[in-house]
Amino acid sequence: MKITYLVTAVYIAFIILMIYWADIGLLPVTAWSHQLPMSDKLGHFLLIGLLALLFNLSLKCHCWQWKKHSFLSGSSILIIVVVLEEILQFFIPLRTFDWGDLAADFLGIFLFGLLAVQVCRRQATISTG
Repeated sequence: MKITYLVTAVYIAFIILMIYWADIGLLPVTAWSHQLPMSDKLGHFLLIGLLALLFNLSLKCHCWQWKKHSFLSGSSILIIVVVLEEILQFFIPLRTFDWGDLAADFLGIFLFGLLAVQVCRRQATISTG
């Protein structure tokens, strides 16, 4: 499981670097991604979704409870982070707040979070079975 922590840490560093490059206008994929329909949204979905998968696996799919509902801790943290990062784009001249990007992030977090839960359940079955 330690490899999961390492992969997650490297991937977080990669995402931070991509955000920095976007903030200063040096994100390499920006030029061609605007020519392909929905590529920006697909990028958000996949990049943030994969981050949700790795982060939740690193936390062993830890959940917190609110009333009768259970929420993945990793996904909850990521939702806060992506909302804050999208809001910060109001203050960065080269960036633009986009509800579509946020929706793609949320969808990625939700669906890849479900995948993380399936992986965690499978690992628990294998280790106990």
